[in-house]
Amino acid sequence: MTRGVLLFAFNSPDYDYVKMAEFTARRAKHFLNLPSTLVTDKNSLLTNIYIKEGNAVKTIDDNVFEKVIVVDSDATNNFQGRVWLNKGRYQAYDLSPYDETLLLDVDYIINSDTLLKVFEVMDDFVCHENITYLMNEYGKKEFFNPKLSIASLWATVVGFKKTNRVKQIFESLRMVQENYNHYGHLHKFSTDMYRNDYGLTIGWKIANGHYHVKSDIIPWNLTHIGPKTYVYKNTSHYFNTEYTIVFDKWLKGKIKKEYITIKDMDFHIINKDIVMDLIQ
Repeated sequence: MTRGVLLFAFNSPDYDYVKMAEFTARRAKHFLNLPSTLVTDKNSLLTNIYIKEGNAVKTIDDNVFEKVIVVDSDATNNFQGRVWLNKGRYQAYDLSPYDETLLLDVDYIINSDTLLKVFEVMDDFVCHENITYLMNEYGKKEFFNPKLSIASLWATVVGFKKTNRVKQIFESLRMVQENYNHYGHLHKFSTDMYRNDYGLTIGWKIANGHYHVKSDIIPWNLTHIGPKTYVYKNTSHYFNTEYTIVFDKWLKGKIKKEYITIKDMDFHIINKDIVMDLIQ
């Protein structure tokens, strides 16, 4: 039986996701002792090559990844003037070379061995439903339709095995991605930007006959670092955070800052600019 981490990373004009994936893969090896496979496209690999003295030099270390799989990326997801190359996650089932896979977003910071517990708690599929914001910026769940009380699952961390049911989940995810406007209209959420979280939620529900399978939910919260919290790397195991609050109404723009040091805890950084600064 093989276990490993699967990382999708397609570079955009704004962000070097392959560099983020390399950072994640190194930490997966250090904290989990697991190999990583990178799924990327040709353009992303080319943007990590520069010419020095007439020779092509790669800026990433091939040895970080056990395997690199090159696929075509989908550049049709545009939001607020930026291209988000986050489509195609449904391919994870077919592309993963592992019997048991951890499918991670590359802005998820591994900082403990907690993810090894995923293999212990899952039957054949698990992901997060409940979340915690480090500085209480938002709530415990996200609803893509609050009026219908439909809570979103999170595609940030997904554990899966190669079973027929799991294959159906990823096939349903593909169907949702290809018909995203239809499902947005059906469930009353904005389709301005494709979100893997929403696609996974709907695909998972379809594959499970719209039954909420509690055993598919990771039994601890996913920790988010919100957009108002900056993260500084202290050491390889310690991260310092700075949360900024601006009081507009009564205190006339007064700024308050709060600080927390993170150790032995994984976390997901929502602001990609912070991730880019962190991995330099």
